[in-house]
Amino acid sequence: MNYKLWFWTVNAGTAVLRLLFIGKVGLTVDEAHYWAYTKFLDLSYYDHPPLIAYIIKLSSLVFGNTEFAVRFPAVLIFFIASWIFFICAKKLYNERTAFTGVLLLNVLPVFSFLGSVVSIPDSPLALFWILSLFVFLLIIETNGKKYWYLLGVIGGFALLSKYNAVMIPVGIVLFLILSPKHRFWFKQKEPYFAFLIMIAMFIPVIIWNIENSWASFGFQMRHGFGSSLPKFSPLLFFRSFGAQAGYLSPPIFLAFLAAIYICVKEAWQKKDRTALIIACFSLPTLILFNGVATFNEILPHWPAMGYLVLAIYVAHITLKYWEVRWFRNYTIIAWIFTLAILIAAPFHLMYKIIPIEKFLPKAQAEKIKHGIPEAERVDISNDLFGWKELGEEIKRIVSSYPPKNRPFIFTHKSYLASQIAFAVPDIRVYCLSDKLDAYDLWQRDLRNLRNRDAIFICNDFFYHDPKKYGDAFTSYSEPEEFAVYRNGKKVRNFFFTKCEKFKLSNLDEKYTANILGEKKNVPDELLKADHAAFKFINSKMHCKVLDLYMSVISYCDSKSFNLGLVFILIVSIAILWNHDNRKRFWTDIALMACVLVVSALIVTFLKNYFERPRPLTVFGDDNVNIFYETLHRNSFPSGHANAALAACAFMFMTVRKYWYWYAILAFGMGFERIYVGSHFPSDVLAGGFIGAMTAYIMVTLFRKAENKR
Repeated sequence: MNYKLWFWTVNAGTAVLRLLFIGKVGLTVDEAHYWAYTKFLDLSYYDHPPLIAYIIKLSSLVFGNTEFAVRFPAVLIFFIASWIFFICAKKLYNERTAFTGVLLLNVLPVFSFLGSVVSIPDSPLALFWILSLFVFLLIIETNGKKYWYLLGVIGGFALLSKYNAVMIPVGIVLFLILSPKHRFWFKQKEPYFAFLIMIAMFIPVIIWNIENSWASFGFQMRHGFGSSLPKFSPLLFFRSFGAQAGYLSPPIFLAFLAAIYICVKEAWQKKDRTALIIACFSLPTLILFNGVATFNEILPHWPAMGYLVLAIYVAHITLKYWEVRWFRNYTIIAWIFTLAILIAAPFHLMYKIIPIEKFLPKAQAEKIKHGIPEAERVDISNDLFGWKELGEEIKRIVSSYPPKNRPFIFTHKSYLASQIAFAVPDIRVYCLSDKLDAYDLWQRDLRNLRNRDAIFICNDFFYHDPKKYGDAFTSYSEPEEFAVYRNGKKVRNFFFTKCEKFKLSNLDEKYTANILGEKKNVPDELLKADHAAFKFINSKMHCKVLDLYMSVISYCDSKSFNLGLVFILIVSIAILWNHDNRKRFWTDIALMACVLVVSALIVTFLKNYFERPRPLTVFGDDNVNIFYETLHRNSFPSGHANAALAACAFMFMTVRKYWYWYAILAFGMGFERIYVGSHFPSDVLAGGFIGAMTAYIMVTLFRKAENKR
């Protein structure tokens, strides 16, 4: 078979089917929420990093504020990701396995629907995850150093998609540790530069978190690991395990479990490189989230990236054991069962073909709550309908007010607010929730709403009595119902409550972002962190042994004798003299001297330009632990750290055999400057960076000139 042709036929055909479907039903709560991101474009968001917002915004600019626009990126991303997946599987095995793996992705609900139809952060994450695998395979195949920089960029985009991307470098490091043939990369600069590129691209998210009191990081830590001490719960674990099986398809999930066992066995016992790569790109994620599931409830799609790469191995063992009759029969039945569910799901979403009431006890199915039978309330497909009609009703009510006194719209759930906002994109929707969420950060200042009337909206599923807002409004009307019908049946009830005269001063603070305080200024926060780190090292880390050592160093410094640098130079000269290429000894000594002089000149200029006061000036003599040096001016950057890093970086580039000694010496010098009260941590970092970069640039230029000559 021409598997490449069949791949493109399947990939294009399924993409067309998805494009025909994505505009037929309303948005899920998650999709609406990510669309709401686009109304408040920012460096990051309370729930997730910003990439999903930029992607949906770009699509909306092309296709408008429609369901098709929101979901189109998911279809396109899955189309590209499937192509990269095919290439990776082909590199690891062959085209037949690659094609089987793509078929598997298009059968499994978690990939064929959740990641390829519904626009969520996992969609771009999946693309950059599989791209990371592809580029890493290029590195393994070719030993090409340049690919590390591309891997860093891809990793950066993955981090901007979702925080789960931190497991990509974990998997790469794990492979390099477990594969003796590739451990040499730990001695190369490229992997470290790749990591720095990844972090640099993530800086906007860090800045946003600094400005907003680390709200997003805190939310994800609580959401992922819980807000109390871990307590093992078998029930939580098996419930999570069952949910993952449901997302993958229970019968095929068993194949994934078998694949994990066989993959680990092949990687460990037979030293199979391919199995090791797949294990390192999948198992850390699966182990992490299933480990968390033993004490905290997780969402079933959180470990999906582990299953994404593992699908390659499932395809491999499916073909490997295809001739075993019972396995072949089981696989055929499992795939047919999963495919039937996959086909039934979109038809039910569009036409409501599954009688949910038949699967519930009669008493429960007929139970009425807020005017809706329980069978309709539990049918999540009903959440996708009625929003356009609701939007028209909201516009009608708002337009009935005089233009100058039109009410604002608000609700009590962030996801509900986003779905309402999508229904009325030209009207601002507010959310006054008693839990901190994204809307609190988007509406920090509510003064423009004072003394305005409002309309509170909720539905039967998220019902809320607006009178709980108390004196925040002078009066509340009785709720008015707005029913949504589907196939002639009432499936949803919305409730409108008219609220008069909003009194911001009477609103309980739990409904605002006040818990986070004012929006922070990044330079001020970084300065606070710098001062806090200095106080911790200078005041809290003292012991007699360190004090004795630091006293000697500080005494010499007070006499203008840099003992630390002298020691580094002696060690460096000894290493260069005993190095194999002794003919270059005097050339290396001269070049190192040039590096030290140039970096010292740069630091001297910067010291006089910034004139940053020393810790003694900032905190006062009584609040800083000093030994012999009493310095007050020109703190930034640190000359000692600059010289140490310049020399050590030069030695690292010249004789890498003793790299760990260079690292220890450089770190020790920087730590000493903070410990003795002479510099802030930022002074040390800046000085070290200047020294290292000066060494790198000068040595690189010298070598290029030498090679040309």
